[in-house]
Amino acid sequence: VCIPCLDSSVCQRLPLKEQRFGKSCSCKMQNFLRLLREQGDAQPLPPDLVILAGKLCQDFQQNPAQMIHLVETILESQHCWELLSNEEVALVCTQVLIQKEQWLLALQILKGCQVPGGSQELVELWNDIHYHLTTRRLSVTKLNPGQRFRCRKRNPPPPNICPEGPKSRNFLPEVRYHLQDFATSVGAYPKKAHLEKLALETGLTTEQVYNWFANYRRRQRALLLHMPRAQEASSEVSSAKESGPQPLQLSGYHHKSVAVSPGSGEYPKGILGLIADKILLAEK
Repeated sequence: VCIPCLDSSVCQRLPLKEQRFGKSCSCKMQNFLRLLREQGDAQPLPPDLVILAGKLCQDFQQNPAQMIHLVETILESQHCWELLSNEEVALVCTQVLIQKEQWLLALQILKGCQVPGGSQELVELWNDIHYHLTTRRLSVTKLNPGQRFRCRKRNPPPPNICPEGPKSRNFLPEVRYHLQDFATSVGAYPKKAHLEKLALETGLTTEQVYNWFANYRRRQRALLLHMPRAQEASSEVSSAKESGPQPLQLSGYHHKSVAVSPGSGEYPKGILGLIADKILLAEK
């Protein structure tokens, strides 16, 4: 028995082709639910059932109500992770959770789903979720390119959704040495021809070489800013050692030093004495 996807009065006003499409989708949905129930605890799911779930996700793109019902059924199923191995199922479930602002649950789906070959769309959803969470944390409406880059660097996508597997952000030592040698001997602002040549020599992409030099220049600027502060701090420490320890001064008043034997319970009166008395009373 087919349960219409839409209200009957609405469905009657639709063109015949769309009415048939709605009934066809509904029949597929009922067939999927029946097969899922019949499967019970049996492991694993038949591949055809996983493929059917993916087709339903495609068919329900224009039917939000049915889509939400399908997603809830999938996520509540004990075969949830098997169904999420289908790229379309993982995409749609994540998108629905994002629309419902269930960000952390969406991230759990992306971390746990095992999509063969990965998916660039899933990687983009992962990044979009972290962009949103970062804008909320920083109380801004939009991230600038630098903030987006740092957000991606702090929150790399899990290996299971990466089309080319996990990307290592650390270059081989010989690659780093080659780039550093160019930066020190030629310059930190390579031209396009230099970038292309370095990319061929190191086996990197032109974009990776460009980003390495951008980060190199940023590190150099940070070092230049840090050096005067470090020198100033070291000179202050040296002068303090030469002059010896200075007596404690409070609010411009000079106090005579009072010797207190350890464990005597006697403290000098004044500001420090009052603080010590309060500590003793609290301990009692």
